[in-house]
Amino acid sequence: MDKRALLAIPRPALTDKNKEMPLLASNMCYLATASRQEIGGNDTLIINFFRKEEKELKSAFRTFCQMDDYITQDLSTDRTKWKTGAIDYLTGYLYWHRNSGNIVIASVEEREAILSFLQDFRRMHGIDDQQRVIPHGAVVDSEVENRIDEYQGVIKEWKLQARHKKEKAEIDQHMEKFGELPADYEQFVKETVFSNENYIFYSKPKERAYCTKCGHDFELRRDGLYHKKIAIWNDTDQVKHNRTVRCPYCNSFLMCKSEGMGRQNLFAIQWSVLVQKYEDEVLVRYFCHTKDFRKNFRNPRMESSERFRTIHTAEKSINFEWCRFKSTQDLRWCYLTNKSYGFCQPSEMTVPRSTVLYNTDLLETVADTCMKYSAIDIYIDKVVQNDQFLNKPWCIDWYFNSYRENPYLEQLLKIGFYKLTQAVLKDYDCPKFKNGRTVLETLQVNKLQFNMLRGIGDPSVRDVRILQYAKEIRQEDFDILRYVHDDGYDRMYEKYLDMRRYTTVYKLKKYIDKQRIFHDRDYFDYIRWLEEMGYDMRNEFNLYPKDFKKAHDDKSKEYTRFKDKQAKEDEKRFKRLLAKLRKETEDVDAMDLKTYGMFIRLPKELDELKREGETLHHCVGTYRDRVAKGDTMIFFIRLESDPDQPFYTLEWKGRVVQCRGFKNCDMTPEVKAFVNIFQEKMMEYEQKPLKRRKAG
Repeated sequence: MDKRALLAIPRPALTDKNKEMPLLASNMCYLATASRQEIGGNDTLIINFFRKEEKELKSAFRTFCQMDDYITQDLSTDRTKWKTGAIDYLTGYLYWHRNSGNIVIASVEEREAILSFLQDFRRMHGIDDQQRVIPHGAVVDSEVENRIDEYQGVIKEWKLQARHKKEKAEIDQHMEKFGELPADYEQFVKETVFSNENYIFYSKPKERAYCTKCGHDFELRRDGLYHKKIAIWNDTDQVKHNRTVRCPYCNSFLMCKSEGMGRQNLFAIQWSVLVQKYEDEVLVRYFCHTKDFRKNFRNPRMESSERFRTIHTAEKSINFEWCRFKSTQDLRWCYLTNKSYGFCQPSEMTVPRSTVLYNTDLLETVADTCMKYSAIDIYIDKVVQNDQFLNKPWCIDWYFNSYRENPYLEQLLKIGFYKLTQAVLKDYDCPKFKNGRTVLETLQVNKLQFNMLRGIGDPSVRDVRILQYAKEIRQEDFDILRYVHDDGYDRMYEKYLDMRRYTTVYKLKKYIDKQRIFHDRDYFDYIRWLEEMGYDMRNEFNLYPKDFKKAHDDKSKEYTRFKDKQAKEDEKRFKRLLAKLRKETEDVDAMDLKTYGMFIRLPKELDELKREGETLHHCVGTYRDRVAKGDTMIFFIRLESDPDQPFYTLEWKGRVVQCRGFKNCDMTPEVKAFVNIFQEKMMEYEQKPLKRRKAG
């Protein structure tokens, strides 16, 4: 529709007669007026809706109807705003009926204009006319409602079919990339996929047995199984229902099933996965296979169907599923948005629990594709087989998607760092490695540290973290720290490495072991107390007391007294500062507050919140949505000597909610006094009459 031509139509106005309608119709919620005219060469019906508000009508919206489309303009605002919803939705599904109707048509002529247009629409598109008898002179009835619903329903169906047709065409274009199955795929399913789904069926009355795996018949004697034609037998296993017995011919250990027993549970479901390529794209296909012994155990019925497909390109992956297309009954390939079904897992016929891989050489399969350097073969052999978490039916797609984002996975796999690969794929407590040109750049370690990792063989994420934090470290210290246990709150190796400014890692570990300090945290708490109280940390008498338990208890009491004294001094200092600031800022507005070397300001843009949080290591960056909605206000406290460097962040919501510094540290007495004055000034500002306030 030509929206520019539609906007050129003047907005509707109420006549004096229409203005009196709310007084005549007590149940009315909307008044509808209509006109039919030609707009841009198209026959157009315009239906205007006025909402009743306290016995007064106000413009709500108008709907433009043409023979192939409709659109609605919002009249409640001066800004141009278009809506595509149906009239029944926009009006709140109100009734058009005469007696209980909430939508009233202004006149019989306007009603006839609506019905005339809708009748022409039906005739043009060959819709059967089943027009009902309308009471003479009725202004409001269900006929208009039914015909409008029919008109908009037909157009919505056309639009839906057009969207479906476009989407199907896109999917069909993708499906052309999938070729024929390998010639031996059926044999692969029979021999590999269902290798464990075989039995030995026997009948004692008929003295016979049959192996479904090798397809050979045997004589069933009292002492075991004997082949009918070849001199091979098994006289050590007793044939009994649900007992595992070795087949004399294929040497497979299979469960025995009596022919006379029910076979309702002998129905197996397995899934297989096939990787192919199309030009530079990688195709992953998932098949569901069933093997049914219930009717004929000698010739079990085997069926296969392809259920899922994935196309991997250099930029993204596209998933497909064989299912009903949208709300239609059309069974075909459809887009699949998510392969995760949460806690409510469908049946195994719908979603695989495990898969069997057809490809024996994945590296050759993905050659000359976007995944040619992915090292997918190493991933399958070394990672998937050794990790139950990653050994999932979608593990191949999972890896390709991760590799697309983190190409350095190839480096980790090729040098044998499988634990690091697992950590990256699981995305759990793993440092964000960067995609470097070399593995040294990726892991952010130097050559000496890399050799330390290679010496381990298959290092863990923690090993890499130790080296990254240490910057420089001796091999002896690294060997010690690898076996230092973290306590769940802190990374203890960081505490040990930080102590290198006073002593060595070897001495420290030796002392902790000798003193039998059960929790390393106790020792580091002791060191923190000494640092805060100003003890000489180079003195080994302080670092390594002879009786640590006694020294720990003594310093704990001393530290408590020290903090109490410090708190009293801070309180006195705060009161002195507060009195001084009040005097200095007596005539200063809140946003002009500059004192004690600090000032306060609002963020210039929302992105500043993110930078503030990243610099100060707190979560103010997550407040952007709340600030944008006006739910809260954020202020920045800065030092006048360094106005661009984040110092403290303050949240205001009618009062100071919180004020945090680096790593969520609390306020110093100076900052606390400054914030107290700011709050007083803001309170004074908010209590002033509106006309006296300064523009913000």
